[in-house]
Amino acid sequence: MTTIDRAEANDSGILVWMSDKAQPLELSWIWVRDHSEDPTSLDPVNRQREVDTFSLDRTSMAKSVDLVDGRVQVEWTDGSPTSLLSSGLLSSLSPAAPMARPWRSPSELEVEFVPFDEVMHTNAGLRRWLEAIGRNGFGLVSGVPTDQASAQSLASRIGYVRRTIFGDMWTLSSEVVEHADSAYGSATLEPHTDGCYSHDGPGMQMFACSERTGTGGESVMVDGFAAADVLRSMDPDSFDLLTRVSVPGHYIEAGIHLQASRPTITLHADGSIRQVTFNNYDRSPFLLPAAEMAAWYNAYSAFHELLVDEASWWTHRLEPGDALMFDNWRCLHGRLAYTGTRVFHGCYVNHEDLESRLRVTA
Repeated sequence: MTTIDRAEANDSGILVWMSDKAQPLELSWIWVRDHSEDPTSLDPVNRQREVDTFSLDRTSMAKSVDLVDGRVQVEWTDGSPTSLLSSGLLSSLSPAAPMARPWRSPSELEVEFVPFDEVMHTNAGLRRWLEAIGRNGFGLVSGVPTDQASAQSLASRIGYVRRTIFGDMWTLSSEVVEHADSAYGSATLEPHTDGCYSHDGPGMQMFACSERTGTGGESVMVDGFAAADVLRSMDPDSFDLLTRVSVPGHYIEAGIHLQASRPTITLHADGSIRQVTFNNYDRSPFLLPAAEMAAWYNAYSAFHELLVDEASWWTHRLEPGDALMFDNWRCLHGRLAYTGTRVFHGCYVNHEDLESRLRVTA
């Protein structure tokens, strides 16, 4: 557990030494006032700010800075309420160690099926499933009852099921004719992400197998983050182009025409990969100046070559009772051709709900 070792004032604010850091945190006086955890500044239950940031005196100075009961305590010369800073607040300023372990070969994966009853009824089982999703980009559950309500209850262990044009829960099968989408067939589907036509592409997607006959139909997973990292290393210019050029996607059927656009690779402010969006089936027409268009095709094709490298695929034939939940911002999914019957219950869940559950179950 991270603790506060000591705190000292200087002319511009406070230096705070944390037990897990060699260098101190430098906190300005206005920052301390704005982030105080005293009851008049911060609601202790919902952690919403009560202090009026914009009326704070930015020239006020501290009368004293002390470490009391493990918290920094600041008394102000102007008589303002005592400011309190906890180790929890200050340790949250450092980014958490990334959970994701990018993989370019299935041999690099630690894969397990977590029993349905454990996920549903124990926090330990839920945590095992969540950590697999965070680590690998996907997680597996066994023993799921094959009715749609049970599949929905499993997804709801992470967050509420997201309603889309396909409904809350939907059935994926070659026998479904209500939607004009390549997913509703039996041919091979190359790895892709879903919802490129949505401004907020679904963060998580689940397939729960309810019926299988015949041959083939293995599910395919490929780590888009790992592929993007390879592209960044071997062809930085192509990687950069795919982070800048916004690519439109669409979904069209009777009475519906959805369209959205974003770069194939989007980044966090620190340059790490936030989201991969790649679906050549749903890509809409767009045009760039001739030279840039040629460069984009080269970059897009280079990325595609990495994604369709079968040596980088994890493949598994889901059987009735198996469920696969995956990060649609990270892992691309596909399908091998099949014969017979292949029926999945499916749904989407928002990415922020996965992140929330990982925090609260930690």
